[in-house]
Amino acid sequence: MLTRDARLKIPDQVVTRQVGDETVLLNLESGTYFGLDPVGSRFLELLQAEGALAAVIARMLEEFEVTEAQLEVDLLRLADEMLSSGLLEPA
Repeated sequence: MLTRDARLKIPDQVVTRQVGDETVLLNLESGTYFGLDPVGSRFLELLQAEGALAAVIARMLEEFEVTEAQLEVDLLRLADEMLSSGLLEPA
């Protein structure tokens, strides 16, 4: 199970594209396709810049009206789902 101390990155075989205010990810090896809403897109953008989930959570707390506990649960769930789909990997 992931914790907020995890460091993650997008694997080389995953391509990302902005489509409007959403982000689409495609794993070229598995064919897994994943769409992120604007909040998920911001998560991915910050993850690419920061690498560490703790830093992403801190930044998103400044930008969104949400409790830290709820944000952490939501982002860990999203990151875990993306990891299991091969769309993220440990950094």
